[in-house]
Amino acid sequence: MNQIIKTKYLILGAGPAGLQMGYFMEQGQQEYIILEKEASAGTFYKTQPVHRKLLSINKKHNFFEEEEFNERQDWNSLLCNDKEMKFPNYSDDLFPNADDLLRYLEDFSSFYKLNIHYNSEAQHIEKKGDNQFRVTTKSGEIYEGEALLLGLGAVSAVTPDDIEGIEYTTAYEEQSIDLEFYRNKRVAIIGAGNSAFETANYLSSSAGFVHVLCRNPPKFAWETHFPGDIRAVNNDIFDMYQLKSLHAVLNPNLKKVTKLPNGNLQTHHEYDYPDSKVPGTLKLTREYDHIIRCTGWRWVNQSLFSPEIIPETKSNGKYPVMNDMWESVNVSDMFFIGAAMQGNDRKSASGFIHGFRYNIRTLYHLLVEKYDSKPYPTTNYSPFVWEEYVQDLYDRLSMSAGLYQLFGNLGDLLIFSEDNTQAKYYKELPISYMPKVIPPKQHVLSISLEFGFHNYSESSLSFLGPSDPNETEKAAFLHPVIRHQYDGKVEEFHFGDSLLARWDLPHGDGGAVVSYHLDFQKWIKKVVGLDIDIPKAIEGGPFYKWESKECTNTSETS
Repeated sequence: MNQIIKTKYLILGAGPAGLQMGYFMEQGQQEYIILEKEASAGTFYKTQPVHRKLLSINKKHNFFEEEEFNERQDWNSLLCNDKEMKFPNYSDDLFPNADDLLRYLEDFSSFYKLNIHYNSEAQHIEKKGDNQFRVTTKSGEIYEGEALLLGLGAVSAVTPDDIEGIEYTTAYEEQSIDLEFYRNKRVAIIGAGNSAFETANYLSSSAGFVHVLCRNPPKFAWETHFPGDIRAVNNDIFDMYQLKSLHAVLNPNLKKVTKLPNGNLQTHHEYDYPDSKVPGTLKLTREYDHIIRCTGWRWVNQSLFSPEIIPETKSNGKYPVMNDMWESVNVSDMFFIGAAMQGNDRKSASGFIHGFRYNIRTLYHLLVEKYDSKPYPTTNYSPFVWEEYVQDLYDRLSMSAGLYQLFGNLGDLLIFSEDNTQAKYYKELPISYMPKVIPPKQHVLSISLEFGFHNYSESSLSFLGPSDPNETEKAAFLHPVIRHQYDGKVEEFHFGDSLLARWDLPHGDGGAVVSYHLDFQKWIKKVVGLDIDIPKAIEGGPFYKWESKECTNTSETS
């Protein structure tokens, strides 16, 4: 029997997630091993995305000089302390080539000398007793760890199982990128996400026509603010469809794909008309030369696990079901890192490097608290001086990239002592995790950045200026939300939105259109009971209050 290699933290995968967790483990001098099936790091990006352009922006010039503020516009770097290991050093392109990211990840792993065992592909995972995972590799090596961190990335493509003949279609990752192959051909693409529209855009200059077949109406990132929905950079096909350039985006109920004697493929699809004066179904067929399926990825390979520790999944097996520490709900000490973390977050950036890098930093602190009894890092205000804290708060709201990218999912927490003379500040806790550390009989402030478009029925594209500065609870764009909790009661204060997402500067220098400092202090004094010296309101400012005559004229013309 081969010798068993033991460690405390066993990480599977040396992609961006494994490297990011490895970095924190290395910096914290933790006992860890990363198992990587290939001979180098980040090899997913050798072939994916197929058309090589990344959707993650690389905006290098942002006027302001603060490093963390600029991190908000750097969607590819892993968190680290060395400027030379930031991704903008590798590309000047706003949407970089995947080859640049691959080169960056390989360099990152080498620069920090991470403990990676290459050519070590996990073949079987079991659990010995209550607290030891055993991983056997294809080459017969055996590893054991107390905590298992799965950073395997996209493990397989999703193949719809309700479309007869789907096996005749070509998978996204297997498609040819030779445009001559598609010249003047009829192409259908099954899918409604970025990979489908990335493919459609790529083929639009060569194919005779391209039809994107969406099971559900497409969602656009500019409406949902979720970076995984369709991005404008992949939007050309919609433009051509609406301008009648033969390409189209359709929403049929695709039932079957058949292979014709001439080798072409035929779709059998339906459209329902329940509100027609003659309700019914339109049943159609259409012939194509090629059909490509772009139907997403699965993030869990259940075949790796012994039956008793197969992690529970959801969304047709795409995502793991996790608790608020990204731990499997049915297998203790099994954690998921990387894009699989989006199983807990389908509204902000947890499925992307610029989001999950912060989740991983938080998880690292939670792990060493659980397994090494090292307390989660906090800032202690002793004594608590309001004037000092509020300046720290404004800086934090204006600089933090973690709160900015994981809006509504990660938040900060300020817990007062029972007599309000001291306070403890936690950064970037999962909001769903906060109840575990909130005491019932002490004043608590939770701090997050959130959108407010849910307050409106209009398209977000109709918001082309600041939200109403007099009703900040209805602010539409990303803005700070401070929640006070005490003895089960919750109250909220909303700052107005800011075009550049800064609340530490006057409007002329990039801050919000008005200052909310006076109202915020009044609210804090009321809900927490702090002894704050509230200054008198200053008359004037950029908001001009209409006279009654102006109000009347406006109502008559509207």
